[in-house]
Formats: sequence, C-alpha cells, structure tokens
Amino acid sequence: MVKKVVIFGANGFVGGEFAQQFLEDGAEVTSVSRTGEPLGNDPWIKKVDWKIGNALSKGFWTQYLKDADIVIDTVGEYREQPNENLTFEKVNYQSALNIADAAEENNVPVFVYISADDIPGANKRYIQTKRDAEENLNKRKFRTVILRPATMVSADDKVDSTEAHRSLPVDMVALAGLDAAENAKENVTLGVEDIDKL
Repeated sequence: MVKKVVIFGANGFVGGEFAQQFLEDGAEVTSVSRTGEPLGNDPWIKKVDWKIGNALSKGFWTQYLKDADIVIDTVGEYREQPNENLTFEKVNYQSALNIADAAEENNVPVFVYISADDIPGANKRYIQTKRDAEENLNKRKFRTVILRPATMVSADDKVDSTEAHRSLPVDMVALAGLDAAENAKENVTLGVEDIDKL
C-alpha cells in the first residue's frame, strides 16, 4: 500500500485530482509548488501537507521527497511565456529532470509523469519536450508511469466522443495513474485509449 505521495502541483487542476484520489486511498499527500496552498475550503485541501518549492531549478525542496513511495509530476506548460523565461524546454523538460534527479537521490520507487497525446495542431516543440522527458525518465532507476491524455475536463463535463484525441475526465486520468502506480510491475505508458478502458 502507498503510504506517502509527493505531487508537484497539487494546487492545480490535474494535481488536485491526484491528491484527492490518493487521500481517498489512505495515503499521506505532500504538494510541492511555487505558490503553496490554494484558495478554497474543500475538505481535502486541509489534509495535504503544502510545501513551497520551484521544480524549475534544484533546491531545498528535494528534501520533501524523503520516504516517498510515489512522486507525481503534473508540471507543464502548453503555451510558452518567453518574457518570463517559461519555455517548453524549461517547464516541460528541465523541471521533469530536476524532479527525477531528486526522486533518484531519495530512492523513490515510482515516478508518475503527466505527458501529452500527439494532439493534432499542437505545438511540435511542446510535444517534443514531453517525449524527451519521457525518454529520460524511462532510463532512470525508478519505475515510470507515463500518462498521455489529450485534454482533460472536469468530471461534470460530458464526454461522448470516440475521437482518437478525445478529452478525458481528469478523475479517470488520475485513477488510471493511481492504478498503474500501485499495480504495474514495469514501466508503462498509457495513451487515451488505454486510460479510457480502465
């Protein structure tokens, strides 16, 4: 059973869903993000140990991965902000490597990475930086769970599409990640169809 999960970005849309799923599963959840605890009064928010740290550079935050069973990287940038030095290479690739280095240093056994489907019309560098990160992660000593949704929507949104690159409910993506993190025996990459079957 998973006892401790560290999520990079549990104050965001995707990371918050992972936090809730793992809390329901009885795990202790720590979030590392640049802004810390989110606004809101949802009961699950008070159950998370909120830490401030910036995965875009290495630093003191690496200590928060000590004794973790799983680390989840939900950091990502779909639109660059070059004026703030937030490029695809820095946000989607380098931050993943920084988190992976910290995970290895702390002997975290499982790394869950939110990647992206080959979405038609998406910026090619956006997709490439995700693939480059995947390739690096799959060579590490931890076991990887790579999730490749196209777009994610809230559980309240209706998704009736059978399109190859259809949207998926974020709770479905999180449950697929939780299941693979706990039960897969080797590195696994789950695309839209794989996630939708679970």
